[in-house]
Amino acid sequence: MSLNTRLTRQQDQWWQKLPPERIRRHVLQRLADANLPPRFQRTRFANLDPQRQPEAFRIVQTYADQGHYQDRPGLLLVGPPGVGKTALAVAVLRQTVERTQGRYGVRFWNVPRGLEALRQSFRDQESVADGILPLTRNRLVVLDDWGPQKKTEWVADQLYVLIDTLWSHERQVVLTTHLTRQGLLNSLDEAVVSRLCGLCYEVSLEGRDGRLT
Repeated sequence: MSLNTRLTRQQDQWWQKLPPERIRRHVLQRLADANLPPRFQRTRFANLDPQRQPEAFRIVQTYADQGHYQDRPGLLLVGPPGVGKTALAVAVLRQTVERTQGRYGVRFWNVPRGLEALRQSFRDQESVADGILPLTRNRLVVLDDWGPQKKTEWVADQLYVLIDTLWSHERQVVLTTHLTRQGLLNSLDEAVVSRLCGLCYEVSLEGRDGRLT
């Protein structure tokens, strides 16, 4: 048995001995630190309609229960705006925190806003790549609203560092996008798309924009 395996088992045993109230505080703190948007603060699978996207709902809930799906540590939720991609992703995040009793860090990261915040924060620094690395230290990362980002060298570097680190460390990732696979290929470097597809199982969502009905 490796040293890391022994340490993990010791940590699991220690965690299981914690009082329920202390575990509950850990769960609440992880959710508070996840940076969930106000609209999704209470989103969970029990609040969603499984009949709206039955096949996607089944796959996503199985992933949340197991921490993987068909040996992939990530999910790529693909579909037009307003079909429930973000809600499903947040439900995964919440269930992961509850299933693991708040043991690990999780993070919700809106891609366009996150990149803009990084650009503002690191505009005057030499190494911008370090700015995105703390995100990758979480056990689960939700990358929401991945779209056709403006193609600049800076954006390309940030996205490569992000996806390569998540892929190489086999982090759990749930990525939502309205782009098709060809759209991803057109908007990203081939190396990034290759890692993303290797990391994530693709789930297609269909239907009309629920925000317009």
